[in-house]
Amino acid sequence: MAAILAEKMLVLFAILAIGSWIGQQSLWGLSLGAAGVLFTALVFGNFGFTIPQEVMDLGLLLFVYAVGLQAGPRFFRTFRRHGLRFVAIATATVVTGALATIGVAYALHLPADLAAGLYSGALTCTPALAGAVDIVQRVAVGSSAGLNSASVSVGYGIAYPFSMISLVLLVQFLPRLLRRDVQLEEQKWHAERTIESPDLEARQYLITNPNCEGRRVSEINPRRMSLANISRIKRGERVFAATPDIVLKLNDIVMVVGSAEELEKMRFLLGEERHERMDVNSDVLSLDVEVLEESLTGKSLARIKLWERYTVVITRIRRQGLEITPTGATSLEMGDTIRVVGEKTAVEDFERLIHGSPRKADETNMVPFLIGLLLGILVGAIPVRLPSGLPGLPDGLSLRLGSAGGAFLVSLLVGHFGGIGSFRLYVPTAAKNLARELGLMIFLAGAGVNAGAHFLPVLQTQGASLLLAGIVVTISSVTAGLLVMHLGFRMNILATMGALCACMTNPPGLGAANAQTETELPTLSYASVYPVALIFKIILAQVLVSLLQHAP
Repeated sequence: MAAILAEKMLVLFAILAIGSWIGQQSLWGLSLGAAGVLFTALVFGNFGFTIPQEVMDLGLLLFVYAVGLQAGPRFFRTFRRHGLRFVAIATATVVTGALATIGVAYALHLPADLAAGLYSGALTCTPALAGAVDIVQRVAVGSSAGLNSASVSVGYGIAYPFSMISLVLLVQFLPRLLRRDVQLEEQKWHAERTIESPDLEARQYLITNPNCEGRRVSEINPRRMSLANISRIKRGERVFAATPDIVLKLNDIVMVVGSAEELEKMRFLLGEERHERMDVNSDVLSLDVEVLEESLTGKSLARIKLWERYTVVITRIRRQGLEITPTGATSLEMGDTIRVVGEKTAVEDFERLIHGSPRKADETNMVPFLIGLLLGILVGAIPVRLPSGLPGLPDGLSLRLGSAGGAFLVSLLVGHFGGIGSFRLYVPTAAKNLARELGLMIFLAGAGVNAGAHFLPVLQTQGASLLLAGIVVTISSVTAGLLVMHLGFRMNILATMGALCACMTNPPGLGAANAQTETELPTLSYASVYPVALIFKIILAQVLVSLLQHAP
């Protein structure tokens, strides 16, 4: 029996299975979700079971990489609009935590190494822990302060369990505590998103502008005065696809696709709006097709020359929940859904071409996927040397983001650009969800086992005062973040939950937030705040060592 229980993989998947089952149980309408794995792992860890550190690290890598890929297509647009807000939220949270750490360190006469560990654990930031350990090891050489890197881990181990568990529980109850209705918040976000990225609609216009007489469709809007496209033409009783070479005549009725604002521009260009049925005839087909052919991805529509080669027109592109008006500079990406209009035989031939192999809809292109992970790990390992002479910091100090931080930043870029160089990355939604959820659970299993193994022994030897100190730092940080988000910016409750989890670099908290909504808003908010919060905490954990090492 002892030999069986010594199998690390058996222990891991026992924790995952039991924890997942516990997480699915509901009490008063609440469930733990992925956090059930964390609580199960705490119990296993208390009884001496262990999980290899490398397995835990792999889980964290998969989780942050999948989150980055999911958020990448929207991240930069969101950050451009709300970047200062996210910086303010991250700064308020992590700086308040640092000030609270200095306060408890002076009050309890804590050494700098233990205080830095408390700060890293109270804000659940493993990269900050690594940075603190690194600077303590360097400062300890020739120092009379008696610093010890082991004390950093002790402080981390004391503060970490409460911070992680309490935030998961807080996220579960936060909508009720703040008296915010999740469904209403979802509706508000959908309305805001429609304003920021309006859905495309179709309108009909009677051509009364004499300047349009005798002009080809391609000549009507040559400089893209309006980001809208003519898709169909009705002449008499006949309706046909608006191919680039068709010559328009007065009293033609045209169907135009675009946003409401862009369609209004086309009204001035073409003529008065009409409301008529423009169903295409049996010889013309309008079809929504998913792009799965690699040879057509990553190339602009002008370069593909759809009309010249395939005699079809694309009127809409739907990508990651966004509707895009196609232009010549627009490129196709794997997984896009496009609306194709043209003669029936041409559309059917093009559909077969762009579908490629049906199996590709369920396959992940592993080469760019793995290259992205490799690049992320390399980015996380690169030391960034800070300028000399900064107050409170030793000369020659260098920082590293760590594997998880590097993988997250690279995945945001890969998700945004759709690939790496000539390699186009397509990851089916189901595959991203699997990587995110499984990676999170594996990480929780490792983190819970480690915390469960050290929590009670450290508490017995160091006393409850240190636990209380970690609680003070956690509560101070969370309170500051909530005040800024709820009272300062009046943020959507779903965005608040995601941003708060990012400020505390708490993956299970994000899992609890996502479990409460069908939208991706918590993930987007998490992805927007996470990089800023991570970098600030890595820096502040090391600043604390420098500031407190000579404290009385």
